[in-house]
Amino acid sequence: FENLTDPRMERTRRHELFELVIVALCATIAGSDGWADIERFGIRRLEWLRTFLRLENGIPSHDTFGRVFSRLDPAGLVTCIKQWLDDIGLEIGKHIAIDGKTLRGSFDRAAGKNPLHLVSAWASEARMTLGQVATDVKSNEITAIPLLLELLDLKGATVTIDAMGCQKEIAAKIIEKKGHYLLAL
Repeated sequence: FENLTDPRMERTRRHELFELVIVALCATIAGSDGWADIERFGIRRLEWLRTFLRLENGIPSHDTFGRVFSRLDPAGLVTCIKQWLDDIGLEIGKHIAIDGKTLRGSFDRAAGKNPLHLVSAWASEARMTLGQVATDVKSNEITAIPLLLELLDLKGATVTIDAMGCQKEIAAKIIEKKGHYLLAL
């Protein structure tokens, strides 16, 4: 994670980016579901976390976690996590499911904003999301899927996508990245 660019101004940093990422990663592995859960995990496990992290200013607030992670480069973070998984030898698995979902309650009628629609890659065996790309509207899944595939190592994996992703260009991208595909019609 040392190559991850810190989006904050140096004079405002109270917590090291590496430490924020590691606390969030440990908390997520332990089942934390949001920034407040991650903060609570860090507070409860502070003594243990200090066996391998300095945490000079304690555990960051949930607001700090949210603010920092919202400004991180998603592709850079995915690259770091993938490298970390490669380094520890974790096999992601052979099945990656690509699917789009609209987040309930994420629209704003008064401001004229559509709901947030994400296209995600789910590693079935590892039970984890490998990456997500936001789209403007559901019809843009076709343009978001290739962007998401660019972030992934597909070598030897079988990628499944519903009918929305049945495109020659998408199949070609999977083959180019040495993967296999199963596209539902």
